[in-house]
Amino acid sequence: MMSITTLLIILMMAVVGFSTDYDWSSKHFNYLVVHNPPFDFVFQGPNGSFTSYGTGQNIAKWLAAKLKYQYSFSLINQTLIDKYGTYEAAFYQVVHDEDIDGIAQNFYLTMNRVQRLDYTTHPGWVDGFRLVVPRLGEESRLFAFIGPFEPLVWLLIFISVLVIVALMTSFTIFYKHYPWNASQVEKNKKNTEIDTSTVTKRPVSRNILLHYLGSHLIYVINIMTNQGGSEAFSYFSFRVLAGIWVLCATVLVNSYTGIVISSLTTPKTKPSVDSFEDLAASSDTEIVLRHDTFIGEQILQATSGVFKVLGDRARQNPENIVGDVFKVTEKLETGHYAFPFVQTFVVAFVSSQYKKDQQCRFKASKPLPFSTGYYSWLFKKKSSYTDAHSRALANLWETGLTNFWAYKVFLPSVPRADQCFVKSTHRVSRIVPIQLSDLTSAFLIFGIGMGLATLSFLLEVTILKISKVVVSLM
Repeated sequence: MMSITTLLIILMMAVVGFSTDYDWSSKHFNYLVVHNPPFDFVFQGPNGSFTSYGTGQNIAKWLAAKLKYQYSFSLINQTLIDKYGTYEAAFYQVVHDEDIDGIAQNFYLTMNRVQRLDYTTHPGWVDGFRLVVPRLGEESRLFAFIGPFEPLVWLLIFISVLVIVALMTSFTIFYKHYPWNASQVEKNKKNTEIDTSTVTKRPVSRNILLHYLGSHLIYVINIMTNQGGSEAFSYFSFRVLAGIWVLCATVLVNSYTGIVISSLTTPKTKPSVDSFEDLAASSDTEIVLRHDTFIGEQILQATSGVFKVLGDRARQNPENIVGDVFKVTEKLETGHYAFPFVQTFVVAFVSSQYKKDQQCRFKASKPLPFSTGYYSWLFKKKSSYTDAHSRALANLWETGLTNFWAYKVFLPSVPRADQCFVKSTHRVSRIVPIQLSDLTSAFLIFGIGMGLATLSFLLEVTILKISKVVVSLM
């Protein structure tokens, strides 16, 4: 790859036809190389050896050819990386190591960096900012049978059922057992004694009440579940009460079933994180920050607003504040973190994870509320070569080589994952049949019902045996 890239640089220089007023043939520049995918890559070998390539190094080679000087690349001190983080370690070496002239990479300008280092007035790279966030997937359907109504609606339905059952029971007792209807009362008493049996020695009035309550409760539930049922009486007042409940249940049942069917046929995803505000409100996704980046500094130094909220959350878990791109990648791959950085990095990370997992586990957020990032080339403070490099970078930008190296040479090594960047649309129905995972709530109800029925059976058998023992002892 390096030989092809070098050839492209030479060919482009020949086409552009460089002419320069600079001749630094006796000058030698020593650049630090930084592992910063997807732009620059550094791989360490045994005995301090390393291999490296990337857009930053191509820019350094182009500048050396343009300004006619010699160059070499050096590896950042690992001890400094462990202490300060990758970027801060590079800045520290440029400031304190006399053998280092600059860094083979573009950096966003901050006040701290401007005070410590010289920077080119023309940027070597321009990019925006986004969040790389995990896709949270579809919401669980385990309690889908509760979802269609909010808790207050469920409470009112429960109260309504109790009221209807109580009224129906009251009407039934009034019609069948009111004192002035003595013949009907005696007839119902005998029928109830036959139906309920007097072996248990319980009062007839209690059997009648429980019998009517159970009967009307089943009737009300049958109406709610569209099973129907015969009404107890032909009296007008009872029919009015039953009719009102049927009309009310029709509205409730149709609303409920419509929402349940919709939730089963149209997948509902969890709320997406698309901004800092969404991330601050999310309980599923935490933020991971690099303290040596522009955005990391902004969030950690904020004293108000959403940045302060995110900074406080990061400080609560110090392991979420790092200075190493490898640690960032390690945390992001768990699927529990979001990371704010340049959008080229976000695109590359999402695509690389798609290649690894063969599914879109991550996504890019909407553009973050920052102005476009202009990234400059950094040298030692008061360097006499900064101005010449600024004009050379202006010429380089006009050639379009920087974009070519980033998007045509290195990013193609990451597979395309266009499906991971398509905006989600509302689907009317599933392409596949309803799956078992969609109906877990129904089987949950079935399992609970079976368990309660079995428990009730065991209790009844136990109580019956105890009753017989008590009767025998008496």
